[in-house]
Amino acid sequence: MRLKIALLGLAVLLPVVAYANDVTSKGVTVAHAWARATPGGATVGAAFLEIKTDKNTSDRLIGISSPVAARAEVHSSSMEGGIMKMRHLTGINLKPGETHVLKPMGEHIMLFNLKHPLKQGDLVDLTLNFEKAGSIDVKAKVGSIAAMIPPGDNHHADHPGDAMPGMSPDHMHMDGDMHSGGHNE
Repeated sequence: MRLKIALLGLAVLLPVVAYANDVTSKGVTVAHAWARATPGGATVGAAFLEIKTDKNTSDRLIGISSPVAARAEVHSSSMEGGIMKMRHLTGINLKPGETHVLKPMGEHIMLFNLKHPLKQGDLVDLTLNFEKAGSIDVKAKVGSIAAMIPPGDNHHADHPGDAMPGMSPDHMHMDGDMHSGGHNE
């Protein structure tokens, strides 16, 4: 009987452990990965996470891929003159002992040419490639379409009211040709 209770407890915790998959390789940890749900027919999605380095490790994020998208890139967002601008980044330098947060309204992962919509509650596989640490595979839990925080974060509300301010399509400008893979540095 105790074994059944222990196994049941383990089965209940397994989805939490599978999502809370902080993965470390050669002094680089990728943690708290999450993505936003996308409406049907959307071809672009976004994902967010934290990258931590230990006190003796410097590295550089040089690429990202995901089986749910034809292409994944790191982008930065900023408001300029009341217009949201986004630009492609070729990488992110990581200093020793640093935590680098990819989040809404800042640096984030863009997923282009989605193979299917991202549905709330699903897990999305992401592979981050680093110069020294190599490839790190994580699973990003998909939150609501308007989420500004990771799903399940008990410190904030995750509801449609969390939409990104100023992010209506008529207020957004992307530097570079996003459809052909071109970009401005």
